Amino acid sequence: MLKQAIQSRLSWLLPFFILLSACSGNTMQSAYLDDYRKAISVEGSKPINEAEAVKGFIAVFNQVQHGDVATIINETYAETLYFNDTFRTITDRNELIDYMQQTGHQVDHLEVQIEDIALSKQDIYVRWVMRMQFSVMGKKVDSESIGISQLRFDEDGKIILHQDFWDGVDGFYQYLPIIGYSLRKIRNQL
Repeated sequence: MLKQAIQSRLSWLLPFFILLSACSGNTMQSAYLDDYRKAISVEGSKPINEAEAVKGFIAVFNQVQHGDVATIINETYAETLYFNDTFRTITDRNELIDYMQQTGHQVDHLEVQIEDIALSKQDIYVRWVMRMQFSVMGKKVDSESIGISQLRFDEDGKIILHQDFWDGVDGFYQYLPIIGYSLRKIRNQL
């Protein structure tokens, strides 16, 4: 009975979210695509050693709660860059530092494990598994997701392009109240 009452009260949200995402999605997607296309038009340098090149990338995520993530980002990322993790697009290293420090404060645990590294022309593609623990409304959530990051480096070996490809719905959004419910409902109806 309670479940039905909640579903009927929230049922109007589903069309609202679909409409909202359809209206805002075109503008946001266009800006996202434009920013990405601009970023990949910048020529990078081919890293000498793929495993060495991604050490800083791994350290940023595995040290986001420990140590000095600002130092790691300063050593790993170029001052002007393109960073997109599906949540946010960032083009300034100091903004990336702030973002990663905030992330470190909001999660209980974050770990990235590298599964594979592939080189393609001037980019490195890193396939990874991310394990994250965080709290939502006092409830601990253990999340595990898979993804790929496209990385491009400048002549100094610093990352100038970092584009993540992963499913933010399964990795994060599904655990949020109302939004998670709505997204699960949409997915189940497809």
